[in-house]
Amino acid sequence: MLLEAYDRVLAYVRSSKGAAARRPLQVKALERIEGSGRDSFLVCAPTGYGKSLITMSIALHEFLQDSKVIAAYPLRALIEEQVSDMKKLFSFHGICSEFVGARHMGSRESPYLVHPVTLTTIDTLSLTALGLSPEDTGRVFRKVSGSLFGSLGHYLFSWSSVFSSSFIIMDEIHLMYDSSKSLSFLRALMDMCEDTGVRTILMTATLPRKFEGVLPRGKVERLGFSRDDDPEFYGERSSKKYRVELLYLKSGEKLSRIREVLAKSDFRRALVVFNTVEDAVSFYKLLEGRKVLLHSRFTEEDKRDKLRRLKELQDLGEKHVVVGTQAIEAGVNISSDLIVTEVAPPISLVQRFGRFLRYAEKSGRAFVWVEEDSLDSESEVYKVYNKELVKRTLDYLNSNSDVNLHISYDDFMDKVYLEEPRVDYDIIRKMRVILTDLTRPSTSALKLFIRLEGSFVREGSLFTVVSENGYEVNVSFEYLYRQKRMGLCDDCPEDVYEALIDSLAGRRFHVHVGYDREVGLT
Repeated sequence: MLLEAYDRVLAYVRSSKGAAARRPLQVKALERIEGSGRDSFLVCAPTGYGKSLITMSIALHEFLQDSKVIAAYPLRALIEEQVSDMKKLFSFHGICSEFVGARHMGSRESPYLVHPVTLTTIDTLSLTALGLSPEDTGRVFRKVSGSLFGSLGHYLFSWSSVFSSSFIIMDEIHLMYDSSKSLSFLRALMDMCEDTGVRTILMTATLPRKFEGVLPRGKVERLGFSRDDDPEFYGERSSKKYRVELLYLKSGEKLSRIREVLAKSDFRRALVVFNTVEDAVSFYKLLEGRKVLLHSRFTEEDKRDKLRRLKELQDLGEKHVVVGTQAIEAGVNISSDLIVTEVAPPISLVQRFGRFLRYAEKSGRAFVWVEEDSLDSESEVYKVYNKELVKRTLDYLNSNSDVNLHISYDDFMDKVYLEEPRVDYDIIRKMRVILTDLTRPSTSALKLFIRLEGSFVREGSLFTVVSENGYEVNVSFEYLYRQKRMGLCDDCPEDVYEALIDSLAGRRFHVHVGYDREVGLT
């Protein structure tokens, strides 16, 4: 039974991390997943509730039943701690940890997602599900390009690896909400799982109700959180005391004003979040004392080092400041008693506030700031976000400064996310047709992959650049294009499709920018 596996997970948690008791919504979710006739579930629980224990329970149970589970996450940052915990869980119960494997850009433990318990990214899952696994993408590209050294890849093996699973679990599903492309893949995958008998579980802390319009109608059971589900947890989260203070700042003064906020505040652990890497780096350089910088343009090794350093500071209780970008929103289990964050739509804000008063802290100060110059510009975008969403967010916070972003934020979501989520039914149809093409499906998948600019789920692909001092870092096309325009990259294409073709051919782009292990690639 799933609850027996759940109790074994709790035994591991108690042995490694201290007290751990059954949580009502976790129990309810596992009971419904096991006892319901439904094959698809949407589990919504607040940040810090322990949704990962549901994944661990299902993985352990299915392994003991000789079945397979794939757990997929939108970001690599979310995987490493989960892989470590899953391996330790298996070892704790006398099971070889080698049955657990990870597959993403930084880890090739589980090629073709073959391990009985595989943790991967949504990106890698999308490639493998469509018969274009990362192991084969280059070979298929060479075949399409007419090279004698190309091949059609192992698409039948890729399909069987994915669609022979008993469960595909997709966590932090909210990170797919803002992209029509990712929502289209999600719907296509759920349809394909229904056709092949794979059960699907979506999990998140923050999701507008309108998201459910994307899901197969009447086929997904929603397991949401309310006060009645867990009064103790609800009361503890509701007791967090803070008001959201809004700051309207000019671009030329924003960094100095934010530094003043820190100087005038009494805190032990501060979290400062920006919407761009450049702002985060500039602010970090202004700070003195113990500090950690986290953003997307670090090498994998340096990201791990920074997370280790951050854990040390948190465990020691030393006063420090964490400066970050959206990369802080998921997979970074920290807590702060002061948060200063740039405005972002509710999904992102709630995730950022999930790193504020996360543990035993009862009170703190919270600031949300906006750069007035950017807000007043004619662009439809505020930094990296839709400007209308940002304006609605500010309007809501202006009228609801006492909103609790830890527990009762459904109204916030529903008042800001007014548009219906967008899916592309032509893309869904093309993805489903690939699965029925038994002659050259991988080439069809590659052509769609190129048409979608190098990802079935993300808006924009990642490209590898080599810094002046020899470090390899993954960046967006926007970064490549910016370096090209500034004369800092001689071989960077100005067209995303050209960049994608070069990347598929194995090319690395060289930039005239140094990499600094403390601040990354800027």
